[in-house]
Amino acid sequence: MHDLVVDLVIVAVCGAVGGFVNVFIGDSGLHLPTIEQGIFRPGYIGVVLVGLVAALGAWLATQTATLTGNMTPSPPVVLRLSELSTAIIVGFGGARWFKSETETTVFRKTAAVAAGKSADSEAAATIASGTAFEALSAANRML
Repeated sequence: MHDLVVDLVIVAVCGAVGGFVNVFIGDSGLHLPTIEQGIFRPGYIGVVLVGLVAALGAWLATQTATLTGNMTPSPPVVLRLSELSTAIIVGFGGARWFKSETETTVFRKTAAVAAGKSADSEAAATIASGTAFEALSAANRML
């Protein structure tokens, strides 16, 4: 049981590292969870948590051991270095997917807000080239 718990913790940490690296890609940056303009932003805590869970799920899915009566795996689980690197990559990918879903929500709201307002070429340029939340702010400023 002890070895399995240690392996799970190691894989979880690798997934969290992958998620944390993802925090610095894009416009999200290092911020706490918040609700901005009516949309939940998970912050680095949410992104790291998703990376951790994704890595654990992917690693457990590849294991062929079964748990016996006293919660020990049979045959014994062996943690390989390749599985650790995979956990980092899966953590990164899971976090990226999560951030992408958040941005999709923001862009849908931006489209809905902008569609109900009159044309504004300056706002259109910001929406086309800015981050998701810059686009939403531009749409909200439109007349």
